[in-house]
Amino acid sequence: SEMCIRDRYYLTGERFDAAEAARIGLVTLAAEGSVEAALEPVLDGLRRGSPQGLAASKRLVTAEVLRAFDRDAQALADESARLFASPEAREGMTAFLERRDPAWAS
Repeated sequence: SEMCIRDRYYLTGERFDAAEAARIGLVTLAAEGSVEAALEPVLDGLRRGSPQGLAASKRLVTAEVLRAFDRDAQALADESARLFASPEAREGMTAFLERRDPAWAS
């Protein structure tokens, strides 16, 4: 399924182009020519929308994300700090900066 393909890229860190991003649903449009030309219909549609309606739609779309962030922010920050302070994270960052594979990939 498409979700498995996105998981693949998330877990492996493989690079992919805009066409692949559009194919797996990560983006809705991959511009083959001018980015400006590809965005013009989208921007035109936004310009035609009512400011009040656009603002209300944005609030509705982001409401659950903001609730989850408020609910889980401290736990996520604690987990992030714990992971970034680990020896494994230090090895990964050092390997990246030294342009080498990390010890676990050898």
